[in-house]
Formats: sequence, C-alpha cells, structure tokens
Amino acid sequence: MRDMEMQQMTNNGRQRTNGLLICTLVLCLALSSCFKEKPLAPPSNQNVGQTATIEMGPSYQDQFFYSLATNSVISHNSHYIYDLMFDCDAYKFNVWLNTSKQMCVLRTDKTDLKTVTINDTVGRDFKYELGEYNVDSNSFGQWWSDSLAPLHLSKGKVYIIYLGVNANGDPQGFVKMKLNDYNNAYSISFAHVNDSAITTSLIFKDESRNYKYYSFDKKNTVETIEPDKALWDLCFTRYTYVFYEPYYLPYAVTGVLHNPARVSAYLDSTVNFDSIKIKDFNFQRLQTRRDAIGYNWKPYEIGGTYTTNQKFTYFIKTDENRFYKLHFIDFLRPVTLENGYPNFEFYRL
Repeated sequence: MRDMEMQQMTNNGRQRTNGLLICTLVLCLALSSCFKEKPLAPPSNQNVGQTATIEMGPSYQDQFFYSLATNSVISHNSHYIYDLMFDCDAYKFNVWLNTSKQMCVLRTDKTDLKTVTINDTVGRDFKYELGEYNVDSNSFGQWWSDSLAPLHLSKGKVYIIYLGVNANGDPQGFVKMKLNDYNNAYSISFAHVNDSAITTSLIFKDESRNYKYYSFDKKNTVETIEPDKALWDLCFTRYTYVFYEPYYLPYAVTGVLHNPARVSAYLDSTVNFDSIKIKDFNFQRLQTRRDAIGYNWKPYEIGGTYTTNQKFTYFIKTDENRFYKLHFIDFLRPVTLENGYPNFEFYRL
C-alpha cells in the first residue's frame, strides 16, 4: 500500500589535452560549488532510542506536527478550521481539499458561477481527496489549460464542493467555486451553491510552507495551520482513505502523514525492530506519498479499541540525510484505556 541521477569526455594531442583537462577541472570546480550534496549526517548511537506519545485524544479533533530531530510537537491545531490547501512550491499549482473533513468535489461543464445550482450534482459523481496527496489522484485535477510563468490560464470550469462535516459530525453543505487565472497568486471566486453573492479571494504562496490554507467560512487564509516546513517531519491527523472491499467506502482514518518537502518512508514487516541496523535500510523502497506511514499500524479490535502491529517497522529518511527506524507501541492511554494516544519508539540509524 505504499511509495525515487551523470558525466562524459575525449582527447586529441598532448597540448590540446592538457588545455582541455585544465578547462574541465575549472568547470568541475565551479559546478561543484553550485551543486553541493548535503553531507551524510553522522550516525547516532544504535543503542539509544527515544519514545514519544502524541496526545490526540479520543475525538481526534486536532492535528499534531512533530519533529523526529527534537522529539517534540512543533505545533497543533484543529483540522476543522480550513477547507482548501494551495501548493506553495514555485513549480506546483495544485489545489487540495481538506481530506480530514471527508470533503469531495465535482467539476461541472459550466463556466458561469451564477448559473450553477445544486441540481448540477444530480447523477454526477463527486471525487474525494485522499491522504496520499498524489497529483495523479488530486480531486480538482489540472484546473489550468496553459502556463507561461508566472501566468497560468484557467480552464474556467465551476466546481461544486461538498464541505464535509464539522467536529460534531454535522454536514456543512456545498459551495460552488472557480479557480481563476494564476498571476503571482491563486485567485478563487465562490458562493454557496444556491446563492448569487460571489466572493473573490487571492491566495499568495509562502515559500517557507508546503501549503497555504483557506477557509470558505472566514473568506480568507488561515495562517496558523502548518509550521515552517523545515521544522517538522510527521503530522498526526485525520484523513480520508477509500476502502474498495467489500464495497466502495470513503472513510475517515487517524494516522500519520509525512512532510512532503523533506521526508520519505516505507514499511517493512520482515525484520525484527530491535535488530535493524543502517545496513538494512533499502533506499529503493522509499516512498514520497504522504501516507507511506499511514494508519494501518493499529488494527481495530472488537469492542472499539485498537492494538498495534508489532511487526510493522517504518524506515524514514529526512532532508538532513538522517535515517530512522520507528514502530508503534500502543494507541491507548494508560489506565483510562482511551483511544487516540499513539505511543511510538524510534532510533536514529
């Protein structure tokens, strides 16, 4: 269930060869100053492990941004306070739904917001946003038709968005929205699905973050969601996963999404956690999909509680060329035995 580089040369005559070698040496020195690889971080003491507990609580209302390097929660907040995520990478222009609220979207064939009503959803299928956050499965798809930096021309289609549920599980209704031309900022126009009062907002990228977050209710961006992308590795949160057996079922699960700017990971269930060394790290298996760690390390038990799969080890690489092994110990709070308290152990390899 889960998800990663060249040189050449010739010669002709002693004098020309020497000159060519000198020029090549100068060029290589110049290039090496431009394209320096990050040095491999010194290995840690294999015998020193760390543990952590993320206090999500049984209602799972908050998401927690966590750093392996400092073994600490960098920040946490409610995942119900935003609706959309906009890519901040200079070369990415994807728009994502808040998957923790089980939002979904339908692209209509219309280009005029005022003519779109709830009747345009009849007989049409909505698309859910999945926790893997792969571009190929992005719920909006490629909303632009042409691009020439910094301009991206919109296809102009109107989307109908189901806003999912709030913290109490209550449905939040529908909005209709257009993604306008991108010109140094995202531009959206939207209204409630049977309303004619249209709001237009600009969303500017922030290179220090992975995403900018937007709330239809506030009609503005929400600045207190994700911390600086250099500071965190894992996000403990709710997200949507689709089960296909025994039937199609989009379902809210609780698990781990990793930082797309600096983390990759993979699961192994064949090697004993305590015996794992850096030599066991298989770099070819590293996955960039954000749910490479995911949720299924905690099997559901009859009676409403969870256990943890002790055979599951997660191999994790971070941007500083640090390598970790991690496994989950428990999901229950001691004494009270409440769900929502993931406890895990990890070692830097």
